[in-house]
Amino acid sequence: MWKDYLANFASKFQHPAWGTSHFIRVYELSRELASDYENVDLDCILAAAYLHDMGAFQPYKVDGIDHAARSVEVAEDILISAVFPVDKIPTVQDIIRGHMFYAIPSDRNEAIIFHDANTLEFMGAVGMARLLSIIGLDDWTPDMKSAIKLIEQFSMELPSKLHTPRAKEIGEQRRLEMVSFLNALSSQTNNLALT
Repeated sequence: MWKDYLANFASKFQHPAWGTSHFIRVYELSRELASDYENVDLDCILAAAYLHDMGAFQPYKVDGIDHAARSVEVAEDILISAVFPVDKIPTVQDIIRGHMFYAIPSDRNEAIIFHDANTLEFMGAVGMARLLSIIGLDDWTPDMKSAIKLIEQFSMELPSKLHTPRAKEIGEQRRLEMVSFLNALSSQTNNLALT
C-alpha cells in the first residue's frame, strides 16, 4: 500500500527539526484543521506530509534550489513508485509547493490547511524546540543568539501568515508561549545579553 511505502521512504530522513516526527505532527495538525472543511483529500495531505521536506535531504537536495521546489520536482517519481493514485499527484505537488510560511499557498483547501499546519510547526513550544535543536547545524541558527532572534521574529511575523480560523486560534496560543519564553529568558539573561 502506498501509505506504508511512503512511511518507509520518509523514515530515512532523520533530522532534529525536519524529520519523521515533524512529518507526523504536520499531518495530524492538518487533520485537525481539515475538520472545519468539507471534501478535503487527506490522502494528498498525508503524501505531502511525508515528502514536503525531502528536497532538503541528500540525495535530493540541490544547492541553490529551494527545498520545496526540489521536493515538487522529485515527488512524482516517488509517488508513482508508491502506486499513489496518479490523478492526485498534482494536488500533492501543489500542497508541497506552498508549504513554507514564506510561500503563498494556492486556493486549494488542502494547500491552505497544510501551509497553516506547517507554519504552526515554527511556533509555540514545538517551534522553539525545533529551532533550538538545530543550533550550529543549520544556517538559520548558527548560534544561540540567532536562534533567540528567530524565535522573536517568528512570534511577531508568523501569526499573520496563517489563513484558517482554527490555525489563527492555535497560532495565538503558540505566540503567547513564545512571548512567555522570551520574557522569562530575558529576565534570566540580563535582557538576552548573556545568551
